[in-house]
Amino acid sequence: MVLMIRKIRFVLLGILILSHFLLALEGTGTGTREEAAGTFPPGGESDIRRFLQGDEPAKLKFSGPEAAELFSREIEESFQAVLRKNYKIDSRPFMPGYVTASVDGRPWQRTMWSRDGGTFLRELVMWGCIRHACLTADCLIRLVQKNDEGYYTFPEYFTFIEPASGSEWDGTASIIIALALLWDRLPAEDPYKAKIYSFLHQDSSPLRLIHSRFQKQPLLEGSGEFGGGCFIAGKWINVVQNNLIRLALLAAAKMELGAADHPWADAYRQDAEKVGENMLRFLVDGDGSWIWCIDPGTMKPNPAVINHPINKGFGGMNGVACMTADVCGFEPAASEWKGIGACEKTFAKLYSFPLRREQFEKYGIWTQFDEFRAGMSSGPSYGDGYALQTMLLWDKMEMAEKSITYLARATFRPPAAYSELKRDSPYHFYERYYSPEAVGKLELEQGCGALNLVNVTEPLKAARLLMGVDDVSSAEVKIIIRMPPSWTAIEAENWPIWTVTGVCRANIEYRKKGDKRFFELEVKSGHLIPELAVRFPTRTGNAWIRRTNVRKIRLQIG
Repeated sequence: MVLMIRKIRFVLLGILILSHFLLALEGTGTGTREEAAGTFPPGGESDIRRFLQGDEPAKLKFSGPEAAELFSREIEESFQAVLRKNYKIDSRPFMPGYVTASVDGRPWQRTMWSRDGGTFLRELVMWGCIRHACLTADCLIRLVQKNDEGYYTFPEYFTFIEPASGSEWDGTASIIIALALLWDRLPAEDPYKAKIYSFLHQDSSPLRLIHSRFQKQPLLEGSGEFGGGCFIAGKWINVVQNNLIRLALLAAAKMELGAADHPWADAYRQDAEKVGENMLRFLVDGDGSWIWCIDPGTMKPNPAVINHPINKGFGGMNGVACMTADVCGFEPAASEWKGIGACEKTFAKLYSFPLRREQFEKYGIWTQFDEFRAGMSSGPSYGDGYALQTMLLWDKMEMAEKSITYLARATFRPPAAYSELKRDSPYHFYERYYSPEAVGKLELEQGCGALNLVNVTEPLKAARLLMGVDDVSSAEVKIIIRMPPSWTAIEAENWPIWTVTGVCRANIEYRKKGDKRFFELEVKSGHLIPELAVRFPTRTGNAWIRRTNVRKIRLQIG
């Protein structure tokens, strides 16, 4: 009898294991054992919580004037609030790792936008929240469906854990970039690494569709906010979208090289070069700046689209400049791609618009539009955020300090007339910021309000650019310090650094006292840093100091 019971238990256990295995394969479309091994969670919400507790997020602290202190706290509190409120850990199918666009009953609170999900996944990776990143990667891979051609392509957004496909290339590309960054940083034995590679390498992956399209056409057309723009229907060839595709191809080429698949690495690299060349051929205006989008039928700008109020002077144009850093590093001036010149001219052209320049000089706000909302609104993403990141990447530090000062103060102290804005904390970033001169000229609406995901994501990236840990190439870790003129210190705690031997965690401190600059780095766990280059700003330019096999280092200049 006892033996019979044991046999029954064994059979039931086998059925249970098999059912979990089959469930793990469902939704990915590839059916490999590696994917099944990477599936999480095996249990309920308590298991998910324990899994996520293994994360060790990095911290940044800025010192100096009020704006530095405010920005530190805003970054910390907004990030943590998103992990509490936007990031879902419910154990229902597709739910763990789902990150909503907004919270508390505001517009889009049940949606996960592909582009925003991709960029937030990027920040989870770069801030060292690897387990959170793995769940979000798993969620995105499971939710995405095949399009009519049989390829996985992401929609503009997912409606509360409903699987879907779509045609918004910037969402698909930003997710590819983030997945590749996560793949780089996961150890070889991690099951999520196998799952990511299986998804991106399979014949039905979005990368294979991108590759096949570029055998027939010079650039890709897409829809959405970075297609023709908000309120603009149809498919358009957009400069930001195609640059993101270029970057996704470069990230994929690096991943394939790391996996020793040289033919696909070469193919993606060649595709990326073609995109860059064709962007310069079709998407550069007569003044050398970028054209927002062109008609895929004529390959020319459509005046009605280009001059639509939502597109005129749109700050998202700076996205070409600042997004390039996600794959190509923090030194755009050293890039061989000629599109960098168009990025500089685009920034200058946007800044030359009289109302924007006036508002920036007065208050530090980089207005998001020339005409829409009377040219008096902005936000930490497509307006102030992209502009600030571009300022930092091009070492426009006086402008960057002015921009951060506005962003930090406007976050903490919005105009008194902005009564619609509701938040749990005055340190939470929100969607719509307004010039002080907007009061009385238009209604101050909060839109998606506090903790709108993309408006937390981009300040997180700006904070990383200030610290300047540039490890997109593991061969040499660069630290390119960009500290505003009146600030006194930048400190990083438990910062993840990707090296050729793996990821290490380090404490980093940079201080300024008079003409002297002090830099300290100590690896707290993981591998040492085989090749380290630290850039110091000086009165006569930038000075580089290089060291090898670094565990602990102290440098001084001046």
